[in-house]
Parts: sequence; C-alpha cells; structure tokens
Amino acid sequence: MSLSGVLDIKWFASATITFSAEGRTLLFDPFLPWNKAVESFDMAQLAAADDILITHGHFDHLIDVPRVIADGKALVYCSPEAAASLHREGVAKDRIKIVNPGDTFTLGPFHVRVLKGKHIVFDRKLLLKTFISPRMFIYPRNMYRMLRETPKYPAGQVLVYELMVKDKKILHFGSLNADNTENYPIGVDIMTLPFQGRSDINRYALEFVQNFKPEMLYLHHFDDTFPPISSTVATADFKEAAGKLSQSMRVFVPVHGEVLAI
Repeated sequence: MSLSGVLDIKWFASATITFSAEGRTLLFDPFLPWNKAVESFDMAQLAAADDILITHGHFDHLIDVPRVIADGKALVYCSPEAAASLHREGVAKDRIKIVNPGDTFTLGPFHVRVLKGKHIVFDRKLLLKTFISPRMFIYPRNMYRMLRETPKYPAGQVLVYELMVKDKKILHFGSLNADNTENYPIGVDIMTLPFQGRSDINRYALEFVQNFKPEMLYLHHFDDTFPPISSTVATADFKEAAGKLSQSMRVFVPVHGEVLAI
C-alpha cells in the first residue's frame, strides 16, 4: 500500500526503480550491483514485485531478471530483442510479455503506454577517460565479466514507458535519449532521468529536459554500480542549473533504498 495513498517511488541502484500504488508494484530494470561500495539490497525485495518492465536489453538492465523471476511471480514486459536474451537464459516464454511502441495495457491501478526511445550515445571524451583510467586495473574481474556478457545483451528497441496512476502521469526513461519520431507527452508530473553516459552530462541533460518541461525530475543511474565502466556522477551542479531553468520544476536526487511518497 502506498504511504501517501497515491504513489511510492523507490530507487534501489543503477536503473532499478519500483513504482507502487494500491498494493501493486512495478519493477523496472532489476540489476544487482557489482560494486560492494554501493549499498546492497535483498533479492527478495525485487522478487516481491508484481510486474517487471524492461527499458532495453543491456546487461545492467536485464542480466538479473532470470534470478528475480525465479523467486517471484512477476511477468516480464520487454522488447522482442530482450525477450530473445531471456529465452536464451532459460526464462520460459509464459513468463514474458513482448511489448512494442504503441502498445497500451493496464497493471492494477497503472495504465501503461509504450513509447519509442533511443540509447544515449557515449561521447569520445567519456570513452577515453573510462578506458585509460587506473580503475581498469582495480576491477579486473568486473572488466572480464563485462567483456563476456556485453555481446550477449544487445540493447534492441529501447522503450520509454508512460504510466498513469490516478491523477499522476509519469514518463520513465531507462537511457537518456529520445526518438525524434515519437510523440512524447509534455509537462508530465514526474519524469525519470538516467544521469549517466556523457562527459558533458550537465549540458546534455539540461537540453534534454527543456523539451519535456516536467513538474518534477527524478534522477537515477548516477551511481557506480559496475565499475570500471560506470562511475559516480555528481548531481549538485545539474540540480542547481535545472532549478534556474524552471523555478517550478523540482529535481529529486534519491539515495539507495529511499521511498518518495507522492
């Protein structure tokens, strides 16, 4: 049951977020961090979700789904490409619902519309900074694991989810990019913002946000969950700049395990 009677949002790590209302919990992109420094959480918390929705098929959004659903009852809603990855990993077809842009469906109090998205394009400066970093030698096991797993998990069609629950509209992104052929809603109550993937992330994210004019931004994916490729991204400067962009727009930067009651 939602603490506020409308909606609870909880960020676990990376892009792993739950939206809960009226006893129904939607879990997005479950991923267990590969970094012991990131606060851990119990698998049972993820397995308790009623539904699992996937934004795209990269390993940090999909690799732990088989473990999560093995301990729970949820169905997985994802693109055909992500479904193929899950089938390969032994997930039964009756646990997967393939969805495509334009689809609509209802999950308890949540009315869901699937939209086209795109994955963020990593810039050269970020790539160079990442791959010449001493951290590459600090986390050799992670690097080996990523080299092994990444080719097995193509992004496929990136999905953006519009959620309606009571009088609240949420626009959920799993990667910070948009498809210019899609008709996204403007001025939603909450827009989630994955804050990772560019060396110029502050400027890039500000320009991105200007197109959507949400009432509130909910940041995620800014933590260091799979070093050495990921990193902890500072959010203070962006939060200040976004506040100047629109005095009416609230920017919420969660901590691991924190529940935001709307």
